[in-house]
Amino acid sequence: MPHTHRTLPAAFLLALLTAALAAAALAVPAPSKAATATCPATFRVLHDDRIGKLELPKGNYRVTLLDDELLTCKRASKLFAKFLQDFDGKLGGGWKVRVGTATFSKPDGAGFSVKRVRRGSGGGGATHPSGEATSCPTFQVLHNDRIGEVKFPKGTYQMTALGGFACAKASTKFAAFLQKFEGDLPGRWKLKGKTGTFLRGKSGKGFQVNLWR
Repeated sequence: MPHTHRTLPAAFLLALLTAALAAAALAVPAPSKAATATCPATFRVLHDDRIGKLELPKGNYRVTLLDDELLTCKRASKLFAKFLQDFDGKLGGGWKVRVGTATFSKPDGAGFSVKRVRRGSGGGGATHPSGEATSCPTFQVLHNDRIGEVKFPKGTYQMTALGGFACAKASTKFAAFLQKFEGDLPGRWKLKGKTGTFLRGKSGKGFQVNLWR
């Protein structure tokens, strides 16, 4: 008996191909989404502050991680405290701040957001500033200035007295230091350029300035 060859209908072959592609798609795991995590302990900002254009009124803040595999609550708390000390709003290290959402992030996906809440919660939360600190009246720098290599652009600066130092003395000292163009401060005074902090020796007394606007 002669052998006959039967050609399968094109529609049937198309159906088989579609089913095979669907099965293959189901076999490929979907990419996992970053898991956000809300930190149990709130962060306390002791006086009205700001980071660049982001205003942060005095109060308790809830910290939320963008991806809990890339950043821990402890690390986020330390970074928030560090950013609050940055006097010109330029964070460095690849970090950027989105003012509209109060979010700090890096290109690799690490980051966190902060939101003011009425009540603090949890143990182990951080505060800023740490230690004895007093919020002082603002100080006006009338033109772009610098002390050594540290630039102080024209604008209004928030001042914080540290270690029991008087606000009036802080203003007087800052005005005098701005005249020290070469950066050699008198006595035991030292300037921490990254945070805009002036300290007298190891006494803990001094003041910090933050560019307000």
